[in-house]
Amino acid sequence: MGWLNIFEYIPTWTWLIIIMFVLLYMYGTKGHDVLSKLGIPGPKPILFFGNILQFGKVGTALQLWEWKKQFGTVFGIYFGSQPVIVVHDLDILKEVMVKDFPHFTDRAITVSRAYVEKGIFFQSGVNWKRIRNIITPTFSSSKLKLMIGPINKCGGLLSNNLVTKAKKGETVDVKHYFGVYTMDVIARTAFGLDTDSQNNPDEPFVDNARKLFATAKFTSTANLLSIIFPFLRPLLKVLDVGIFPSGPVNFFVRSIKAMIEERKTEDEATRSKRTDFLELLLKAESEEGNDIHVTNGTQTKVIKRLTVEEMIGQAFLFFIAGYETTASTLQFISYNLAKNPGVQEKVIKEIETHVGDREPTYDDINKLTYMEQVILETLRHYPPVITVNRKASTDVDIKGVHIPKDAMVMIPIYSIQHDPENYENPEEFRPERFDAATRQESNPITFLPFGYGPRLCIGMRLALLETKIALVCLLRRVRFAKCSETPDKLDFKTGGILSTKDPIKVAVELVPKQNF
Repeated sequence: MGWLNIFEYIPTWTWLIIIMFVLLYMYGTKGHDVLSKLGIPGPKPILFFGNILQFGKVGTALQLWEWKKQFGTVFGIYFGSQPVIVVHDLDILKEVMVKDFPHFTDRAITVSRAYVEKGIFFQSGVNWKRIRNIITPTFSSSKLKLMIGPINKCGGLLSNNLVTKAKKGETVDVKHYFGVYTMDVIARTAFGLDTDSQNNPDEPFVDNARKLFATAKFTSTANLLSIIFPFLRPLLKVLDVGIFPSGPVNFFVRSIKAMIEERKTEDEATRSKRTDFLELLLKAESEEGNDIHVTNGTQTKVIKRLTVEEMIGQAFLFFIAGYETTASTLQFISYNLAKNPGVQEKVIKEIETHVGDREPTYDDINKLTYMEQVILETLRHYPPVITVNRKASTDVDIKGVHIPKDAMVMIPIYSIQHDPENYENPEEFRPERFDAATRQESNPITFLPFGYGPRLCIGMRLALLETKIALVCLLRRVRFAKCSETPDKLDFKTGGILSTKDPIKVAVELVPKQNF
């Protein structure tokens, strides 16, 4: 009776506070025992956040590697209450990405803005498959050949600017120069715009692009809220909150809409001369809806088309995907060439042999096999995206691991590509790892900068073409060299996108004219 009397004296407001904290604790720990019950080891999750705060200590790549050493090739973490199974086991990854792909077609996406979410990267299920089937032909060899002229023009501007720097003996922040180059390439190949951002940084298209990437945070507050409180996602969607700032997004959406309407008023002769990505998308668009019925005699077939919203989504995605990743890759290539002059000379010799001093053709580019090895080894060292994921659409058992429905499978690209079990002396820069013979013997799952399987990056061939042309244009006129400001080792920011804490600076030196 004494204890009951004590409870009578506790004020109602105190009980309400206690109940509130109990409910918050229950919500904050909800689902945090899912993986342990399945026998999947992993670090202890934190209330509400799960394990996401622990990435801030040493960065995503290093933290995943430390957990791999501690818990093995398969372990579990939590993004809020979302169970995430991190897989380094190559056989399991092959099942997830290829053999059992129908159960892992989708990515676990948090929040994205209207129109942005229409891009193929954010799409799922049958919608993803339909859009991919429609836009895949725009990246065929015949279409890429049509884009090579505009890319060469951008490469010429890039080489002119770095030659000017070389003549002045100045060091170069390579990310800046490669960033404006890729911006020009995208403007021309995607939208048919001659922006010349390398010499006109105040042009509205360029200015908004800079704002888009300067302020975009892939671990934004909105993204974090959607992870911790999934019930807020519908509200965030209504509010049109996403990982990219609203101003630049709205600018590009308006601009793309205007370009679409303008092109619809052009005559066929003018339209037929256009070879950019937007024009190719226009041919896969229907204002009436997704289906066009074509009758041939007695048979009627349905052709799936893009809606206007989907077309804008693909055009926007083309921009955001092509800018940062290619600029980042070129930045790291220049750094590797500066540190490995013997490799650089071999690339230059290959350019002399197969291209000389003429404007490179599509066939010329495909002959530069050693250059491609250098690019691939750089992508192994420094993959632009550190991890990707897949979401299980149903309960799946693979090699004794039970993956519950809606669980996320995380694919740790950086860790896999730096694992000594997959690459001997992984910190060495060795392009020969990617010669034809070695690649034929290696497991393709160990190299994932473009993904693998049906969701392989659709723009991979364009990215490689853009990278090779930049290197051809540059290395015929300048060499990259180490300088006092060139770091011996790179330090990276935390987050899912590989980005250095400080700009990478190298020297550029003129190549003697007699070499070409």
